[in-house]
Amino acid sequence: MGAVNNWRQAIAPNLSPATVRQRESYLRVHILPRFARSAPHELDIPQMQQFATELRKRVTRKTTVNIVSAVFTILDYAEKCGMKIAKVGLADLELGPNIPAAVAFFTRRQASQIIEAAEEPYKTLFALAWSTGLRAGELLALTLDDLDFTRKIVRVNKSIDDTTREVRQPKTPRSIALLPMPSALEAKLRDYIQKHWKPNPRQILFPNQEGTRPRLRDSVVNTGLKPVLKRLGIPAERIGLHAFRHGLATELVEASVPFTVLQNQLRHADVRTTLRTYSHAIPQSQRDVMEQLGGLPIGTGIGTVLKFSSK
Repeated sequence: MGAVNNWRQAIAPNLSPATVRQRESYLRVHILPRFARSAPHELDIPQMQQFATELRKRVTRKTTVNIVSAVFTILDYAEKCGMKIAKVGLADLELGPNIPAAVAFFTRRQASQIIEAAEEPYKTLFALAWSTGLRAGELLALTLDDLDFTRKIVRVNKSIDDTTREVRQPKTPRSIALLPMPSALEAKLRDYIQKHWKPNPRQILFPNQEGTRPRLRDSVVNTGLKPVLKRLGIPAERIGLHAFRHGLATELVEASVPFTVLQNQLRHADVRTTLRTYSHAIPQSQRDVMEQLGGLPIGTGIGTVLKFSSK
């Protein structure tokens, strides 16, 4: 793998910049740590199967497919360069069933406790996360200019790359939006800016201590969030800023808001993503109806409506 230095030539011509960035992330995080010292012809079926099996312990099946496919893209390029490679494809691998990962989320009560217990700037950052449902990269990319107190909106038009910390376009074009700024959030933001925010050249809303770059997601989670969760007795395993986003979405589902409101607030490019991700949340109205129906005696009520036919 180390011999394929200019691997971007293999994928850049036919893929979008966002996909190229994603595959570069796969290369840094998953592929090079595993295969940096391997020759292309050594990546045979047993090697790739072991790699895929290890990945499935950490990521979803879909992500595993994407990472393994990135390896195959590099190998195809290596073959075009005249290198010897092992013949292996997705059909040769067993990737296991596509079991959706559990969605971690904070309840409204937990979010309130966390925000109350946190210190600045985390208090305001967590309040913003809960009130808007912004992704971590979008939260950390916010600048003062993104807050419009006159129209009470939050502009979402950029995100921070976790690895490079560079400002880039959001996840999808659908992610670019103007989101409402609730009155409670407005008051908290104004208080934060007046009392705690320090001006910096880039007007970053949540800068690092030097005021030169946005804070790191891992730093926010490990320094600002998890100590608070520990004090409150809230489980912290596999919990990050996404738990605020998922918590808000769950709250909206429980409140039986129109689906268009949920989709617009979360800004998913594909409606199926919204349905799949938050199918665990059962609206309270549905619970109430089923509770009432469940209280009817067997053989009466809905039982008399059911018709059965025999052959």
